[in-house]
Amino acid sequence: MQQKIIALIAIAGCVTAANENVFAADQDYANTTLTGDWNGARQRLYDQGIDIGVDYLGEFAHNSSGGIRQTDAYADQIHIHAAFDFQKLWGWTGSSLHIDLNDRNGSQIDAKAHLGTLLESQEIYGGGNITRITRFYLQQSLWNDLVDLKFGRMDIGGDFFPFACDFQNLNFCGALPGWISKGVEAWPLAQTGGVIAINPSPAWTIKFGGFEVNPNNAATSQGLKLSPSGPSIGTLMLAELDWRTHLGGAQNGLPGIWRFGGWRNTARYQDVFLSVDGAQQLLGSDSAALQSSVSGSYFMGQQQLTRQAAGGGLSVFGNVVQADPHTDLVDQMISVGLLYDGPFAARPNDRLGFAIGRDRVSSRVANAEHLVTQAGLGPVPVQGYEYITELNYQFQLGHGLALMPNVQYIRHPGGTSASHDATVWGLRAVAKF
Repeated sequence: MQQKIIALIAIAGCVTAANENVFAADQDYANTTLTGDWNGARQRLYDQGIDIGVDYLGEFAHNSSGGIRQTDAYADQIHIHAAFDFQKLWGWTGSSLHIDLNDRNGSQIDAKAHLGTLLESQEIYGGGNITRITRFYLQQSLWNDLVDLKFGRMDIGGDFFPFACDFQNLNFCGALPGWISKGVEAWPLAQTGGVIAINPSPAWTIKFGGFEVNPNNAATSQGLKLSPSGPSIGTLMLAELDWRTHLGGAQNGLPGIWRFGGWRNTARYQDVFLSVDGAQQLLGSDSAALQSSVSGSYFMGQQQLTRQAAGGGLSVFGNVVQADPHTDLVDQMISVGLLYDGPFAARPNDRLGFAIGRDRVSSRVANAEHLVTQAGLGPVPVQGYEYITELNYQFQLGHGLALMPNVQYIRHPGGTSASHDATVWGLRAVAKF
């Protein structure tokens, strides 16, 4: 582990040319990071067009009920990001380069305890215990930011369904379509492609994306490679419409964001009906095995409702993802919740979070499980709905350091009453250096 950290920091020193998305007019390193402004050196680098940073995120989990045994798990991620503003560096107006490296380690409570959940109780686990390039792309803004172009390696969630990650359960975190639909790669995985965003006004954005679909994107051998091995098996196309609101007025109103989008993947995948043990035997070998494409749609909304004197307040959100019932095991995700920033006057930087979600297993899977059991090839538990609830409270302990204890309750893990309901206690640690 120590060798990995040293290697990552060395890589960061070699790629101090890129970072996140957009360069702001200024950065407040002193109040947002543990290492501060490096005696002014960090701000000078930023003014010259170089922004670098290292984040650490760790998630502990313990199941007090559910699964086959009570146990603990811990997973973490070291994230190195850098960005070069080519306008500041070389006068190339509106252009920048962005690089993100992620190193993931640890274990998963769902697997260790055999909870049988559809999605993970530790969102930070996934993608393999390796170091990956998640982002390596060029960005070009044109005509006073009317049009924004990106091309290279990137995760889908950077542009499409970029939902915040304020919870420990994966149902309430990040690019939700990427967790359930085939060929849609979300953080820390990357795909090769491009995005065009059109901003006709400050309130509206229209986005279109096209990406190569390659099963080797998820391979642990991909690691620090800029391009995956093997041929492409299809093209992923996405579109999204964003609408930004300000309740009470455009200047000081309460902000909100509403997103509508969809995707189509031209790659061919096996029908989920045939993924059920015994279904192939039941239907015979002459049955069609592949679907010609995968498609889906989504809606996401988040709106601040109140504002306190210190700037915090209550926000509500809702997400709906409709995946493809022919190819995706989970074909629908629905979640609603609230976030309360600064719930106590004495703790203006803390945050309270609560969310409820429901995952639905494709009815084609349920039908196959019914038929397999009726044919005497079972019994097979019939899957339907899984319900997830999470309550958390994030303590801001200082500049760039936070702890978030949380508790999750999962009813019908795997979408079946045959699995015991699970209670998972968690602790999330976030450090920004």
